[in-house]
Amino acid sequence: MGAMNVLGLAKRVKARVLQASTSEVYGDPDRSPQQESYWGNVNPIGVRACYDEGKRVAETMFFAYHNQNNVDIRVVRIFNTYGPGMHPFDGRVVSNFIMQALRNEDITIYGDGSQTRSFCFVDDLVEAM
Repeated sequence: MGAMNVLGLAKRVKARVLQASTSEVYGDPDRSPQQESYWGNVNPIGVRACYDEGKRVAETMFFAYHNQNNVDIRVVRIFNTYGPGMHPFDGRVVSNFIMQALRNEDITIYGDGSQTRSFCFVDDLVEAM
C-alpha cells in the first residue's frame, strides 16, 4: 500500500520517486552474479515469500507507473551494504570478518572460495542514490 500511495502522490505532484529494492527480488537465485535480465527463482509460499514478493510487486508498480503515467522513477537494488551501526553478530560476511579479525582469529570462508560478491559502504550507496 505504501508504494502505491507514494506513486499516486508522485504522479499528482510530478515528483521523482525512489524505490530502494534489494537482491531479494531474485529469491533464491540459481546463478551468481545476477544480471538485470535475470528474473529470479522465487518460492511464492516460502518462509521469506512476503518480503521477496513485496519487493517484486513494488518494482512492478514503479515500472507500471513510469510506463503508463510517465512518473519519474528510480529503482535501486541494494546488495551487500555495510557500515557503522551493523550488529557485530548479525551473521553477515562483513561483520563476521571484522569480528574474527578483532579477535585475532582466522577469517572463515564458506564454500570453495569461488563465490563472487561486491560490497558497498553505506555512505557510497547513499551518495550514488
